[in-house]
Amino acid sequence: MKPIQIKVKHVVRLVTILFIAVIIWFAGVPSFRHQKFVPMPQNEIQKIYKKIKDGNGKLYQSEGSLRFKNRQFYLDGKPFRIFSGAFHYFRVLPQYWNETFLKMKASGLNTVETYVAWNFHEEIKGSFNFVGNKGLLNVREFIETAKSHGLFVILRPGPYICAEWEFGGLPSWLLRDTDMKVRSNYEGYLSAVDTYFAHLIPHIQHLQYAKGGPIIAFQIENEFGSYTVDVEHLRKLKKMMKKHGVVEMFFTSDPQIKSWKNGLYPIAYEALPTVNFKHLDEGGQELVDFIEGLGEFPLFVMEYWTGWFDEWGGEHSSDMETPKLKEILTKLLDSGASINFYMFRGGTNFGFMNGAKIYHKHGYKPVVTSYDYMAPLSEAGDTTEKYQVIRELLMKYQENVRHFHGATLKEIPENKEKAAYGTFPINTYLSFEDLLSESEKIESKMILTMEHLTLYHGSGQNYGYILYRKILPKTKTINIKGIMQDRMQVFWNGKEIAAFDWTENLYQIHLDLMTDINIDEKENKLDLLVENLGRVNVRPLNEQFKGIMGEVFTDGSKEELKDWVIYPLDFRSQFLNSVWIHSHYKQLPNFDPSPALYSAEFDIEGTPKDTYLSMEGWTKGIVFINSFNLGRYWKHGPQQRLYVPGSILQNKKANTIRIFEQKKAGKEVVFYNSPTPY
Repeated sequence: MKPIQIKVKHVVRLVTILFIAVIIWFAGVPSFRHQKFVPMPQNEIQKIYKKIKDGNGKLYQSEGSLRFKNRQFYLDGKPFRIFSGAFHYFRVLPQYWNETFLKMKASGLNTVETYVAWNFHEEIKGSFNFVGNKGLLNVREFIETAKSHGLFVILRPGPYICAEWEFGGLPSWLLRDTDMKVRSNYEGYLSAVDTYFAHLIPHIQHLQYAKGGPIIAFQIENEFGSYTVDVEHLRKLKKMMKKHGVVEMFFTSDPQIKSWKNGLYPIAYEALPTVNFKHLDEGGQELVDFIEGLGEFPLFVMEYWTGWFDEWGGEHSSDMETPKLKEILTKLLDSGASINFYMFRGGTNFGFMNGAKIYHKHGYKPVVTSYDYMAPLSEAGDTTEKYQVIRELLMKYQENVRHFHGATLKEIPENKEKAAYGTFPINTYLSFEDLLSESEKIESKMILTMEHLTLYHGSGQNYGYILYRKILPKTKTINIKGIMQDRMQVFWNGKEIAAFDWTENLYQIHLDLMTDINIDEKENKLDLLVENLGRVNVRPLNEQFKGIMGEVFTDGSKEELKDWVIYPLDFRSQFLNSVWIHSHYKQLPNFDPSPALYSAEFDIEGTPKDTYLSMEGWTKGIVFINSFNLGRYWKHGPQQRLYVPGSILQNKKANTIRIFEQKKAGKEVVFYNSPTPY
């Protein structure tokens, strides 16, 4: 049965939506791949310079340990050059930090840069965690480990980080406030940020360089060109950070000159401006010239993009060709620039933490589980050809590249051996109804989004799936009006009758039940299973509600259905613990019972090694190994194999795989010793 999709009848609403879409289009949502670079006229740039010169303030000068004058960094009064690499602690398990730091140091780097993901540390409002999730939350340990290897640290605590990370690092519970405006001077937002800084900064303030630690600089906010952020907002964040103990240098990061034109030119009074780009001929040279034209500031390429990321249903990563990389990097090094490679070490969007993008022509696109980024060090931390090229160049420019302690390593640590553990059959499964029996059950008059469920001390549901259930009498048609985000499966008496994704968001969905299903039951079960595929990490941020924002009608009635039962399937630890030991696991039947939770076990001999789990033959879902959420898979690609860190595997003990499959399950899983071949 094929559902009919009918455009929304309310013309005013449709016109409004189209009007907003046009505004967003011409406002220029950054896409980096789909936008053609248009340089800003020189007369416009000169106007910005004049505004800065004629302003009331003086250009920013650091009060911290890292200072600058005459376009040169100084540390402890001596010339200093930053060769840094981005490496996110929350994307790489702690067992791999030492190896990565050694390879970074062997490449000629003296600094590591990392974001801090606010939503990872305060998933539930007011409850902070800096140690859990197999160590992925231990930002302090990460910094101390970098220090032990003689690396300086640049910290980017946000509160907004982008990073292709869920909601740009912002906690989704912010949206429970109906007046919320994130990245603004709205009091509710600033208050939440202040609480976040009050917990984070004391946790790591003793690791600042002035106090004997490796942290030499902090970023205020991030990428102003991707959203409207005023200078007063930056001043407020800077004041908060100082209040809670930040004493080192402040810097900003923005990939677009137009942000300065649009009123952000006083940034130059507040922090060191830095630039982001990939190619000099696609806006990079304009940014370089602009910073040099300001006069006092050293050129710091805060994000020199070494590749790009993948999206579901999108293109493969846009790689930086080796000859081009060598050419651009040589020019930057010859100019005396300091550089941070983004990314230097790839990683993984474990669990539900992948973000999403919205592009001009291609709409919403969720990011895949892998964050390999085609970086010099891969998702598994392996050195690549790109690594060798960068190392060869950096070694020629080591003057003033001092280390926290020690010197550049002469030997590069070897890449770890990967294992192909083979094929393992699926043994048992847990039905969807049994899975729901362990979920919290919420009775609600109206359909609610994830964020507005009464859960976790007022924090709502952040991630995963949400099921809306309604028992109906004999029914002929169902109409769903409104927006659902991001993907919905419709079930009638346990049978899937339709599936929709974000491309139907501007439509009214009409389902005719007369076609090929039994409607004669006195009581019929309607299930609407909606998946949050990742909140966007650029914009529009204030509209990132997940679930259904609308109403459901039957048989032409103008009165919406009420009195729903809602199941939040967020796969949090308490829910998982009860599901893992459920007594109703059964042998696989002759038919496919999906959606369901599938189970398999496997043993390995010797020290566990990294491996890659193939999900070819499966359709869409999430995978857990030994209770650790590896992330999402989807047959649409481009990713078909999930990276499995050896550190989550067990030797001489059964390893358990649990797979929540939403559509059609495979019969087995296969472990390879290499990632998805492109």
